[in-house]
Amino acid sequence: MKQIFTLLALLGALALQAQNTFIYKTKNAEIILLSEGQRASNLNNLIGATEEIIEQTAPEKTYPGATNAFLIRTKGKNILADTGHGRELFKNLEQHGVTPEQIDAIILTHLHGDHIGGLVKEGKVMFPNAKLYLAETEYKSANENALGILALYSDKMVLFEPGDESPVKVIDEVGAMMNYGHTPGHTVYFIDNLIIWGDMTHAMAIQMPYPKVAISYDTNPKAAVESRLKMLEYIIKHNLTAAGMHVPYPGIGTLKADGKGGYIFTPVK
Repeated sequence: MKQIFTLLALLGALALQAQNTFIYKTKNAEIILLSEGQRASNLNNLIGATEEIIEQTAPEKTYPGATNAFLIRTKGKNILADTGHGRELFKNLEQHGVTPEQIDAIILTHLHGDHIGGLVKEGKVMFPNAKLYLAETEYKSANENALGILALYSDKMVLFEPGDESPVKVIDEVGAMMNYGHTPGHTVYFIDNLIIWGDMTHAMAIQMPYPKVAISYDTNPKAAVESRLKMLEYIIKHNLTAAGMHVPYPGIGTLKADGKGGYIFTPVK
């Protein structure tokens, strides 16, 4: 009986490990999912989700969620898109043979704790050779805790203004566009045909068919909805693949309009 439980525990651990990583290839890069886990989230923080919407999209009163970062390998460089909480980040990087010292750049979508938590540990910079890229608008809105973390990277900070109607180049093949609303300077990034949309969505099961539903984590829910609608149209128009920090495994997928004002997100395989 003990052997059975041991085998089940091993199988469970292997299944969890398999969902920590996924590789998507573009023309010039590999985009690697670095997951801190999958979870079921409750509906308490949704704004504008009617009973009818909930009954249709989340009858069990929960929706699938995740916390992700991404590693971009392009032209001999290792670029991190966010760092998550930092709980699984370093183990995930090790799986791909990458040490913190080998990270050349970190592009930040915004400054919430589940996106910058891996930058510092016990007051120590975790990526000593990485430049840090951040929208200037987001930097100007930073709270005291975020400013304390960023101060440790002060000699490596690169502030920029994202594009409004199209991406502006940030580093090598990576471009950036405004997606303000979730935070004052929330930024999405592009590499070839892929957009990394950060926290443009939190509740995919609800916000894809009903993209006007917001969440209490949004600094400005109205602006967040407007930015999401604009960017979803941009993604469809340019036939992009999308990756998100709260998109359930594999964290990357394709998008199409459902003909009813919403969207259908299909995970890549």
